[in-house]
Amino acid sequence: MSKASDRAYHAVRTRILDGSLAPGTQVREEDVATACAISRTPVREAIRRLEGEKLIERDRQRSYVRIWSETAMKDVFALRLMVEPYVAERVALLIGPDDIDRLKRTSELYRFAITQTDPDIATIVDQNTTFHQVLLEVTRSEVLEIVLERLVAVPIVPQTLRRYSRAQLEKALTDHNELIAAFEIKDPSWASTIMKNHIHRAQNAFFAT
Repeated sequence: MSKASDRAYHAVRTRILDGSLAPGTQVREEDVATACAISRTPVREAIRRLEGEKLIERDRQRSYVRIWSETAMKDVFALRLMVEPYVAERVALLIGPDDIDRLKRTSELYRFAITQTDPDIATIVDQNTTFHQVLLEVTRSEVLEIVLERLVAVPIVPQTLRRYSRAQLEKALTDHNELIAAFEIKDPSWASTIMKNHIHRAQNAFFAT
């Protein structure tokens, strides 16, 4: 894949995953080409790659951000409940001071975003992504990286965060801070329990509307 195609791929994929391209939105080759300052040929390559990842689907020669079924979303949450508590357990055993500090920085930025008159959802999504990416890096597991990369390819997290009230956003931040506390004392059982509750709350919020 060319550098131009790779640039288009990452640009569109990021917008899908952060929720700025909502499910059902048409992805126009010309718009992507203009935004990335490239021709339409590498954009087509990027869109084909995203189709392979099930992030985009084609209908009558037009490309759209995939709309995931309720069943698929339930499957994603079920798999997250299996995998992410294990990730939290592993992190509790492996994490060092530098990564603890990284997690604390993301939580502080998350907290500041919540305190705005209108919560800064874009920053919250970014810091949430960073927090969970740090956890994945700490596991040093290629298998977990592959599995979770596929799970987060379903843009469920930004959709969930955008449905949260301020109180729910604050509770999610509390979960992150409690995870950090569990990591600091290297308590895998506590970390696993917090993560399970964190995902259950996200699941309830997602299907509440």
